[in-house]
Amino acid sequence: MCRYRLLAALSDMPTVILDTDFLSSFLKIGRCDLIRTFYQVEQALVPAAVHRELAQTDLLTSLLATDWIHVPLAEPPSDETLLEDPTFQALGAGEQACILLARTLPDAVLLTSDNKARRFAQSLGLTVANIPAFLLACKMAGLANPEQMKQIVQDLKDRDFYEFKSEVRAALLK
Repeated sequence: MCRYRLLAALSDMPTVILDTDFLSSFLKIGRCDLIRTFYQVEQALVPAAVHRELAQTDLLTSLLATDWIHVPLAEPPSDETLLEDPTFQALGAGEQACILLARTLPDAVLLTSDNKARRFAQSLGLTVANIPAFLLACKMAGLANPEQMKQIVQDLKDRDFYEFKSEVRAALLK
């Protein structure tokens, strides 16, 4: 639970970067407001690669209606060291762009559900959260009461086929 307390302590971070998988989950359940409220931001960023990935789904309309999520005009600069790293090369274009963007912003927090991307980003010293960590931090911050959290967990299962480990589910719902 220590890392969840850390996330709660970081809840005032000003630059949130959303990866496709994380963002699509919250778009599907209509709860992007949790991201904005928890991190207390006026805007969040998605690299153009994430926008392109979402444009290939039926979530584009929902994304465009979320006016506080922005695509930076400039692509994040490439990093030759990262581009040569086999782990980085194995990531999708969205994950790569998110990591590159996060490296350019000293106060960034990257929200991703891709475990390989999360571990790799953490190995670079980036602040990263996945859905379980984010929801546990929201619970600890009092942003969702038990009934609301139960609904979020159920909506993620029904609309995104997202399953939580039993111990995480128990922590979220108790």
